[in-house]
Amino acid sequence: MKINHFTGLPSQLKNTTVTPSICSGIKHLSIRRYSKILLLCLASYFVVACGSTTTIPTDMTEEPPRYTLDTIAEAIREAELAGHRNEQLLEIIRVLIDFDEIDWARDTLAKLVPQQLESKQIIPYALLDAEMAIIDGQPFRAKGILWSRHVSNAEDQATIIQQIALHELRADLLYSVGDYRESIETRLILDEMLLEDMERRERNQDHLWQALMELPQEDLALESEMQTNDTARGWFILATLSKNNQTKLHQQLEVVENWAFNWPAHPASLRLPADLQLLKQLSQDQPRQLAILLPFSGRYADAARAIRDGILAAHYQNSSQENHPIIKLYDTSKDDIDSLYDQALSEGAELVIGPLEKERIAQLLLRPELPVPTLTLNRINAELDSTPGMFQFGLAVEDEAEQVALQAWRDGHRSAMILVENSGQGQRSAASFREHWSRLGGEIVREQSYLEQKAYSQLIKDSMHISYSNDRRKRLARLIGKTLEFEPRRRKDIDFIFLYARPSQARQLKPTLAFHYAGDLPVYATSKIYNGKVDSKMDRDLNNIRFTTLPWFFNKTLPEKHSIEQLTGNNANYQSLYALGVDAYHLHPRLKQLELIKQAQFYGSTGKLRLDEKRKIHREQAWAQFAGGKVFPLSDLPNQNAR
Repeated sequence: MKINHFTGLPSQLKNTTVTPSICSGIKHLSIRRYSKILLLCLASYFVVACGSTTTIPTDMTEEPPRYTLDTIAEAIREAELAGHRNEQLLEIIRVLIDFDEIDWARDTLAKLVPQQLESKQIIPYALLDAEMAIIDGQPFRAKGILWSRHVSNAEDQATIIQQIALHELRADLLYSVGDYRESIETRLILDEMLLEDMERRERNQDHLWQALMELPQEDLALESEMQTNDTARGWFILATLSKNNQTKLHQQLEVVENWAFNWPAHPASLRLPADLQLLKQLSQDQPRQLAILLPFSGRYADAARAIRDGILAAHYQNSSQENHPIIKLYDTSKDDIDSLYDQALSEGAELVIGPLEKERIAQLLLRPELPVPTLTLNRINAELDSTPGMFQFGLAVEDEAEQVALQAWRDGHRSAMILVENSGQGQRSAASFREHWSRLGGEIVREQSYLEQKAYSQLIKDSMHISYSNDRRKRLARLIGKTLEFEPRRRKDIDFIFLYARPSQARQLKPTLAFHYAGDLPVYATSKIYNGKVDSKMDRDLNNIRFTTLPWFFNKTLPEKHSIEQLTGNNANYQSLYALGVDAYHLHPRLKQLELIKQAQFYGSTGKLRLDEKRKIHREQAWAQFAGGKVFPLSDLPNQNAR
């Protein structure tokens, strides 16, 4: 996926591939490196937008002024004396960002007085100021800048280049903070502004499609009925049809083709989104036989059966589809995985789902390549590349910890306390959170592991420095010789808590935090805290905890859930594994799509799924919160949380 949609990219960036939005870029790049790339993309605007006769070449072949680190200081001094001081400084600031001289760029930006800018300089200045806010990890301050009264007043008199730059940065920023509707509206405006630049218009449409697909199915359907603009309405209808049929490949192809027939002049009909362009090929290339490799005896047997039930539920729901594949099950607990894998191939398997056990996945990784696509049901060491033909999929706690770190950063938090179960998964979760939080620029003030419930109180007390507060009271009492009325105070250098805990543990930890004067600290947790069981009385203690969780829990109409419930009773302990099996089945026809279209995503029961360059599938789950002892998706929270 390529970042912003600007023409005239510097030559060193023309083949640079990065993520399309500010926050998803932060996931994979340092903030400074990401912002440097983003500002390089903006560079072509400042020369034209500032309108300086001293910096705009009169001949298109003439090169604009070039600066080096050795000449910038002198250039700044000259700019201070020049008649076109402000536009020269704006250009110099951009060059400083190019050189990753962030502090120097910030200091130079501070030399500009917004009230003294000419109207044509307001938007170039705002773009730089907003980008500096992004570098500083303040997307909402950037949002305030880009929608300020001064910028809005300057838009009507701005050049088309300035207006496009402003709208593109706004659209990216809106997407990054999860305001998908506004991002869509901004990109629809851009679509009209880019009629003369087809290449950039197509890139804008790609990002428009990505924002559309972030909206829930019911929101897309509602918007498709309410839109009065034909172009916008066509986009929403196409997104509704596509998302509603993403688990039925042949049906999706049919409805997309029908849509294109009914909307022949629509921009998306003239050029379908990249992931939809592949539908016909994907439909023709589906495997005729699937091999499911799972351990049906031994320690993983119960988990294997739950995954199998999810796979079969999805399979039977698709039984009416063309080219419905045959499924064969193989027990990995009995035979050598290499022999079993070869047996499945010799018996006609054209795609393999499994194995589940990490050691067996590692064994298959030793092969130079796998002859048929193989979708594993677990992920192993993130540093290892996948063997060609292997796609790794699983419920990795690392993905959830990364998601929590990013969301907490977006919410403005900067100093964290880690509180995790002293287990293998707890420690992996803590390590992933620590890595991503540090990469974002956050500080970890305290890290604690817990094991026994009886130790919770002392652990929290020590972590919050309540003991220090009590000791201070005793020292003061001794000094003045009087008993003091005193309420202990917790430390103030923690913004929020990252929590990895099972429901029973969290129900003890959250009240203990409140008892030790930390009840006001925001708590962000992983999906471990909720297994789908509703217990309003017990879960009142969890009120206000925000956590990532499976979309599976909130989809009441999912046919696979009803099938599993009828056949197995829908055991609460295996909900995530049912969802894993369902998604594994629905993913298998899409592997080529995810691999070829980098911005393609599958919106499944385990989360929003994407494929990285090592063919490992990463999940972004839904966000939910406890309120009144119940769980609500964030979008459905009551106005006031019950206490």
